[in-house]
Amino acid sequence: MSADQIAERLRSALRRGEFLPGTRLVQEKIAADLAVSRIPLREALHMLAAEGLLVNQPHRGMVVAELSPDEVDELFDLRLQLEPALAEEIVRGCRPRDVDALHRLAEQIHDKGGDAAARAALNYQFHSRVYRLSERPLTIRFIDQLLQLVEPYSRQWVRSGHDLQRIDREHRQMVEALRGGDATALARVIVDHIVGARDHVLAALVRVTG
Repeated sequence: MSADQIAERLRSALRRGEFLPGTRLVQEKIAADLAVSRIPLREALHMLAAEGLLVNQPHRGMVVAELSPDEVDELFDLRLQLEPALAEEIVRGCRPRDVDALHRLAEQIHDKGGDAAARAALNYQFHSRVYRLSERPLTIRFIDQLLQLVEPYSRQWVRSGHDLQRIDREHRQMVEALRGGDATALARVIVDHIVGARDHVLAALVRVTG
C-alpha cells in the first residue's frame, strides 16, 4: 500500500471518529492494523500533518489535531468565503444524473436518522460531489481540507441529535436549486447550511471546553 493510499485510509478513519482530537497515534498498532510497513506509514502521517489533521508533538509523536473554538470558527469563516462562491460553476457543471445522485444521497442521509457515523460518511460524499461539479480543482482541494478538519467537531454535534431536520431540509434545498439551475438559491442555502453548522458546533464546543 502506498503512502497516498495509507493517508486516505487514515483520513477516512478520522472522519469516522476512530481517532478523536488529542489522540496519540501509535504507529506500531496502525502499521499492524493496516498491514503496512513503517516507511510509507510515516510518510502518510507527515502528509496528514502538512494538511493540519495531525500535529507532531515533542515526546508524544503524531497526535490528532485538537482545535480551539476560535480555530473552529475560523474554519467555518473560510468555508463561507470559498463554498458559496462556487455556486455558479456548480450549476453550470451539473447534469440530470448528478441531481439524481445527490437526491439519493440526501435521502440516504435522512434515512440514517441520528446515526452519526453513517450520516458523517454520507454527508462528506454529498458535499464533495456538489463541489466537484464546479471543476475548480485547487479550490476543491482547499474545501476538502477544511471539511476534513471540521469533521470531528461536526460529528460531535450530530451525535447530540440537534437540528437534524434542518440539515436534511437544506440538503434537499440544494438538490432542488441544482434541479432548477438556480445558482442564487444554491449559494443562499450553502450559506445557511454553513452558518447553522457553525452555530451548533461552536455552542457544543463552548459547553465542552467552558
